[in-house]
Order: sequence, then structure tokens, then C-alpha cells
Amino acid sequence: MTSIKEHLETAKILEEELEEKLRKNDAVRAQKIVGFAASEAATNLFAALLHKKKLISEGFNVNHLFFSSQKQAELRFDLDLPEKTTLLTLLVKQEGFREKLCYGRQKDEKIVLSAIENFYKIKELLEKNMGVSSG
Repeated sequence: MTSIKEHLETAKILEEELEEKLRKNDAVRAQKIVGFAASEAATNLFAALLHKKKLISEGFNVNHLFFSSQKQAELRFDLDLPEKTTLLTLLVKQEGFREKLCYGRQKDEKIVLSAIENFYKIKELLEKNMGVSSG
């Protein structure tokens, strides 16, 4: 069972990985890491919000695959959340980036940077709704 603190710490570590790839101008070459890290960080921040709002039980595990489609995400998370539609749309988009970046051929810089930008939109929205900063 992962606590809010653990979810936030995991997200922070993964975000640091993204920042390092950007700093070293290595995001395109390391796009599989970027795809994974951005998706997992977003999922952990979302789980932290759900725990903080007491919308899921301690043992509930939020899986990135829950965001494989908008329909699936809305069915899984039929909860009363602020800005839920926007949030789920961004999380579904992040899962799409994960699929593109982690599997198949190298993608161009625009897609890699879009994945990172989308993560920061998710982070901003989740932190606003949690009243917490993950770092």
C-alpha cells in the first residue's frame, strides 16, 4: 500500500529524471525513459490526489493502462473530481505518449518534448487540486 508521501516522492524522482534528460539535451535519445518516467510520474501524482481526497482505498493501485482510452478512464474513475474531464484527457494523452515513445521506432524531438510538456500540465493541475507541491 503506497502512501500519499510515497506517491509524491516517486513522482519527484521521475520528474528529476526528466529534468536531467532535458538539461543534458538527451531527451530524444532517451525517449523510452522519458515516455516511461512522464507516464509513471503522472500516474503517481493522480494516485496521490485520489488518496488525499479519500476517493480510493489504501490498497487501490492506479495503473497507467487505466488511461489507454478516454472511455476506459471515465469508467474507471467515475468520481467527483475537480476538472475531471480535463485531467483524464491529459492522462489519456500521456499514456498515448508512453506508447509512442516506449515502443517502436525513434520519434522526433517534437513528440518527446510534447510528452514532457503534457506531464507538466498534469502536474500543475493535480498540484492545484491537492494544494501540495511534489517538488
